[in-house]
Amino acid sequence: MTETPSTVAVPSIKAFAKTVASADGIAPSEALENKLLADKLSMFYGNFRALAEVTFPAYDKKITAIIGPSGCGKSTLLRSFNRMNDTVPGTHIEGRITLDGEDIYAPDVDAVAVRRRVGMVFQKPNPFAKSIYDNIAFGIKLYNPRMPKTELDGRVEAALKSASVWDDVKDKMKQPGTALSGGQQQRLCIARTIAVAPEVILMDEPCSALDPVSTLKIEELMTELKKEFTILIVTHNMQQAARVSDFTAMMMMRPDRAGEMVEFDETETIFTKPKVKFTEDYVTGRFG
Repeated sequence: MTETPSTVAVPSIKAFAKTVASADGIAPSEALENKLLADKLSMFYGNFRALAEVTFPAYDKKITAIIGPSGCGKSTLLRSFNRMNDTVPGTHIEGRITLDGEDIYAPDVDAVAVRRRVGMVFQKPNPFAKSIYDNIAFGIKLYNPRMPKTELDGRVEAALKSASVWDDVKDKMKQPGTALSGGQQQRLCIARTIAVAPEVILMDEPCSALDPVSTLKIEELMTELKKEFTILIVTHNMQQAARVSDFTAMMMMRPDRAGEMVEFDETETIFTKPKVKFTEDYVTGRFG
């Protein structure tokens, strides 16, 4: 492995899809459908370029892990997918991100509508200062203010069951969400996210504040959720990326260059036969 990031080009997304589909013996359109696509995406904070022409897909109902050293732009990239960076003064992008083929940064696209379709789970559990019930019902009522109470109750219960936390909270619905354990709080936040029926879930280090048992539950939950949702996860935990993701995007940052993606492939390939020396060093713990 002698190639360096500066000499390795990210393969064509269409070519990659054809390669995987051919190996599986099925047509590309049946094997891999783009849900989200970053296309030569650069993100700027004022004059500072935090991302440099990043291109990669998030395939429908697959888990894509974004890995790389601290400061390489992983979280910036993740937040770009639901326009959360819009809330930071002085930010702007070049290139584009598409959701089902539509540019989410087009002038006529409402950022709030994007966030309705692309939900976010943060690093630290952040339940609202409300009851468990109201934590889940809040977003539903925001988008459906006239929903009948019986239907709302059903939606709340369904979300909690989907997040594998219903059995823990079904007799505590009036208690504050902040009274739950860390792992339960994070599953509550996942339930709150999926309650409004997004199409994509972004997860930014969702297990970093959790113990190993709670982490395992979240990982098992992600595997279940990908049956219905497209998931992107930022993680520093290489074992977690290897366990839960179907595809992995490798990012890096050099002193003279902003965050860039140096390799994207199936997770098994990234962890066993990476094409870039930097990727090999990083996933095997030799980085730095």
